[in-house]
Amino acid sequence: MSSLAVYAQQIEPENGVQSFDNTLYAITKVKVVLSADEVIENGTILFQNGRIVKVGKVFSLPKNAVEIERPGATVYPSFIEPYSDLGIKKAVSLKKGRSPQLNSLNEGPYYWNEAIHPQVNAFDLFDKNLTKSKKELINNGFGVVSAHQTDGIIRGTSVVYSLGDLGQKQEVISNKGAQHYSFSKGVSKQTYPSSQMGVIALMRQFLYDFEWYFSSQRVVLTNLSFLAMQGNQSLPQIFEVGDKLELLRVRKIAVEFDLPFTIFGGGDEYQRIEEISAEVDTLIIPLNFPKAYDITDPFIARYIHLSDLKHWELAPYNPYVLHKNKVKFAFSLYKTKVKKEFLSQVRAAVKHGLPQSEALKALTVHPATILGIEKEVGTLAKGKLANFIIAKGNIFEDGEIIENWIRGVKHQVKPFNELKMDGDYTFNIGGAIYEGKLKFAGAKSSGTITSFKSKLDSATQVTSKDTMESKMVINQSGQQFSAVFKVYNQNQSGLIQLNGSVHEKLGVIDGNALLANGEWVKWNAIKQNKAEDKKKTFELKIDTSALKNMTYPFMAFGFDSLPESQSYFIKNVTIWTNEKQGIIKNGNVFIKNGKIEGINRKINTFSNNTIIIDGAGMHLTSGIIDEHSHIAISKGVNEGGQANSAEVSIRDVVRSNDINIYRQLAGGVTCSQLLHGSANPIGGQSALIKLKWGFLPAQMLVENAPGFIKFALGENVKQSNWGDHNRVRFPQTRMGVEQVYYDAFTRAREYEKAWKHHLNLKPKEKEGHVAPRKDLEMEVVLEILKSERFITCHSYIQSEILMLMRVADSMQFTINTFTHILEGYKLADIMKEHGAGASTFSDWWAYKFEVNEAIPYNAAILNKMGIVTAINSDDAEMGRRLNHEAAKIVKYGGVSEEDAWKMITLSPAKLLRVDDRMGSVKVGKDADIVLWSTNPLSVQAKVEKTFVDGLLLYDAQKTIELQKRDQLERKRLVEKMLVEKLAGKSTQKPVIKVERHYHCDTEGE
Repeated sequence: MSSLAVYAQQIEPENGVQSFDNTLYAITKVKVVLSADEVIENGTILFQNGRIVKVGKVFSLPKNAVEIERPGATVYPSFIEPYSDLGIKKAVSLKKGRSPQLNSLNEGPYYWNEAIHPQVNAFDLFDKNLTKSKKELINNGFGVVSAHQTDGIIRGTSVVYSLGDLGQKQEVISNKGAQHYSFSKGVSKQTYPSSQMGVIALMRQFLYDFEWYFSSQRVVLTNLSFLAMQGNQSLPQIFEVGDKLELLRVRKIAVEFDLPFTIFGGGDEYQRIEEISAEVDTLIIPLNFPKAYDITDPFIARYIHLSDLKHWELAPYNPYVLHKNKVKFAFSLYKTKVKKEFLSQVRAAVKHGLPQSEALKALTVHPATILGIEKEVGTLAKGKLANFIIAKGNIFEDGEIIENWIRGVKHQVKPFNELKMDGDYTFNIGGAIYEGKLKFAGAKSSGTITSFKSKLDSATQVTSKDTMESKMVINQSGQQFSAVFKVYNQNQSGLIQLNGSVHEKLGVIDGNALLANGEWVKWNAIKQNKAEDKKKTFELKIDTSALKNMTYPFMAFGFDSLPESQSYFIKNVTIWTNEKQGIIKNGNVFIKNGKIEGINRKINTFSNNTIIIDGAGMHLTSGIIDEHSHIAISKGVNEGGQANSAEVSIRDVVRSNDINIYRQLAGGVTCSQLLHGSANPIGGQSALIKLKWGFLPAQMLVENAPGFIKFALGENVKQSNWGDHNRVRFPQTRMGVEQVYYDAFTRAREYEKAWKHHLNLKPKEKEGHVAPRKDLEMEVVLEILKSERFITCHSYIQSEILMLMRVADSMQFTINTFTHILEGYKLADIMKEHGAGASTFSDWWAYKFEVNEAIPYNAAILNKMGIVTAINSDDAEMGRRLNHEAAKIVKYGGVSEEDAWKMITLSPAKLLRVDDRMGSVKVGKDADIVLWSTNPLSVQAKVEKTFVDGLLLYDAQKTIELQKRDQLERKRLVEKMLVEKLAGKSTQKPVIKVERHYHCDTEGE
């Protein structure tokens, strides 16, 4: 026992006589699951002072050991909850009042943004009064929890503690368990960030600031956030996300800063497992499989998204799919709404293919390893904490947890000898027969008994019997049984008291009864349907066939498998080339390897895999390019918390599962510039994407595309319509907008100068010299001055447009594009001289004050002046009908059909500086091709097929087939849910989800 000496020692002096439990305990006659890979039949666990002394097969016990027999039971390591907020005080906002809060209200030398607080330690926020719900975790088999304050972006550290009642002093395993991150801003009311792209930019800036702080060779001002971050670097780094796309966004940050994140996933990883398994090797996943929807109302059922119906069916496969793809994971009940359902969720994962051994690892070894406490818990071994659960049966099948021992202290979950005797009984009490029901639950046992009272009808002299059901007051402890109840039989009317013994295996209770008249008689109760009650062998049926129902993306119109590149020969078609050839009648186009391989080529033979399409009567064009779009963006199109948010990027938040991608493919759109909104003078960086339906965001981004950024003028940026309380953020006037630009460009020049000076220093001169801080905002603004990034500016009023061109001229760069530009016709000559392009609406006007002087002839006038002019949507719905918008320009201004068509194809390609690869039908360009039923400018024109990079991503006929497929799939899933409802299983109320369409002025997520 010498090895326990260290554990038994204490450092506090005794005030009086020592009180210390040094008892040796032994759990015997049990099956011991040491770990998922090692099991001992008929084993023994010996423990003392909360630690395991010895575990193994039957061995001689020390004379002073207290033996606790648990014959037939199974012992498992207690579970570990790696992600929780149990016992931690909630964060509270410091802000009061309605006015926007621009600056942090945290007093002291902390980081400037409240949502970044690595200095927060959950250990300091622990309150035992907030752990009342720990009983739920204990009953579910948990012995250890890692808890942190679930607030903010960089959240600080967790505390790892055991769930016993010994007090914080003895229960804490690690006062700093892990450092936590998320994409959630939390309770902070600081205006920045207000979008997910802002969250990502803020996190990246902090991490660069942190590196700069500690790489500087000269001491700078103390910052407790940086110092805390430095101290937390050696801890596990855990990042919470909401879904599979956010998981991939975290991986980009991890790679950029070499951070070993363990990601708390969204439970939908199975939907993109190939890509996710290539990126991560360990996850924490919630066991919150959705319940079936209550869809008894067929009208409401129509509003549930197909993706939600499919996720209900496939979510329980997520652990199996992760395991199959060699991704380790730990389970968490953090997002499990009904905690008592946790074990049933684990069993659901097992029923859906997850091996039981892997389920145990996910509850023990893996969370212990993630938290770095595998030397303390996770398996049953000498020296580790005596944290184990005792179960009757296999907990992954139909077993149940009886006891949970935490640090060697027993927590009773259920009585070990709980009777399985509930049911119908026939009572024989001194020869009188009664029928009854019994339910066994110790002192809370209950029952009813039926007796019959004779009743004589005085008129007819007919005797009848009234049935009387009486409640029984029962007390049961082990095999001892007693009860009292009232009966109404003529021979035994009155109270009867029973005392006896329970014979569980026989299904019999017998003993002595005291009748109402004071007579003692023998009695017995025999359980009915005994043959049916015989314990059935548990049969685990595993079915993974539903996984064949995967689609890409995981929603309506998703592909069963991603399209692959093929060769196409489209013949007998009218080709709108947008080149010198103009419109070619009865031509042909050959597509190969994602490029336009030939036009009007005479090809007599094709390879066997070439698909020939007869385009007779149809028109072929290059794909439509939407220069100004806000589709396919996650959680916020505006980062309006600051006047300058150049550091944020739409590229970080592209959402590949937006149904508007498919809808716009059906309208002939193949490429879109996803722009930041117009909430501030200098917005965020844009993303140029191909509408590659079914592919991931990184695969949609146009490779090597020139960088763009959104600027804005007018009412939005000066917060004209934001309410009277929004009078805090600069600028509040159009004059102030100009000063924001000059200030940003001036500071960018100074930033460039500082870096040049630093880089030109000799090695000895750099000693003691503080390098400039990497400023993501200034880096981007400097790119504009270097013509490495180009401006698309939201604009309406001619005076402001003129102002920005003068700012650009004075700073020696050119405004690339004025978007909206509804008063462009007033200064087209100046725009031409400056070199700016235009991207406008066809006929939007008078929808707010600053567009009162817009005219539908604007595009025609700009085009006539030789300005590259495009028509854009700025709207998810209009993006589906840009061919109609282009047709309006023929009406308003008499522009030729070819020139009008170029306004949604070649002109936006030129504005986006990608006309060398898209925008026209030309050999060598990307095969972004649309096949129309007729003249594309006709209101009767329909898209027959849309190719993006040579991939057929929209086919009108295939869409009909997909609609039928999805309709059948919906019907199948609805019927499956109704079966669960009729079976009495718990359901959830349907939630009608409305897809939000972003516009320039959309605020929030």
